[in-house]
Amino acid sequence: MRPEDRISIGTTAGWHFRLAAGLFAAAAAVELGAQALRGAGGAGPFGWLALLGSGAWVVGLVWRERVGIRAAWECWGWVSLISLLLMLMAARFGFLFGRLEFPGGEFPTVGPVPLTVPLLWWLMVGGGFLVAEGLWGELRAGVSAFTALIAVLLALMLLPFLGPVRGYWRWPEGSTGSPLAGSTGSPQGGPGFLGVSWEVLVGWVVLSLGLALGLVIMGENWSSAEARTRRQAWAPAAVLLTITLVCLLASLQARLWLAVGFGGANALVFATVLARCLRAPAARA
Repeated sequence: MRPEDRISIGTTAGWHFRLAAGLFAAAAAVELGAQALRGAGGAGPFGWLALLGSGAWVVGLVWRERVGIRAAWECWGWVSLISLLLMLMAARFGFLFGRLEFPGGEFPTVGPVPLTVPLLWWLMVGGGFLVAEGLWGELRAGVSAFTALIAVLLALMLLPFLGPVRGYWRWPEGSTGSPLAGSTGSPQGGPGFLGVSWEVLVGWVVLSLGLALGLVIMGENWSSAEARTRRQAWAPAAVLLTITLVCLLASLQARLWLAVGFGGANALVFATVLARCLRAPAARA
């Protein structure tokens, strides 16, 4: 392969992309360093917010290159507003996810829901969509299904991190959504899959599929076939790999072995996708 056929990292979205990627790398380094020194608590709420915010910016810039700036904002709005609305309904009424509580109060909120929640959904679905599209290309069903699969696998890793490890959200005692594993990794909260209630998993799949289908329709209408290439999957794969490593280290320190297992599997998937994307030639006109 000729050098000019390799992906140019710096030209994915110009200096804006380099700035966002630099901030994300710095936030990840601070978070991982804090975990190494202070344990699973890491850099705390500010570090988690900085990591999610800068990662969401990186993914948003890739979407900007794919569909244009106005359409990228609309895609972000679709994922963020729908996920925020459903999380508000879960917090108030227990709809779809069981009754959620967000006890920390460390983050800016909309009602009871922290703004980190729609950021996280944008990373999982918006970033996961780009990764899936890099693998499945024009196959809509494959992109939607694989995006939902990525979101569910991330959920099985993230729920222990956000709940028992960091305490950013929880299901009240006796709630049907009460999901997680204790320090030994044994399931709590009744029947489900590996400690996560079926209600929560089904809700996660339904929301992920719905958001992904919306992005398929919106992105298909706005972008050219050339824009939907493997070239744009490497950056979201790198972001999701980094967030996976942060959660994996925290879960390992907290001895949440099921979360460690899913984190390791996610890390392998994203590292494989990243390596494949970086070896792929850039799209030609």
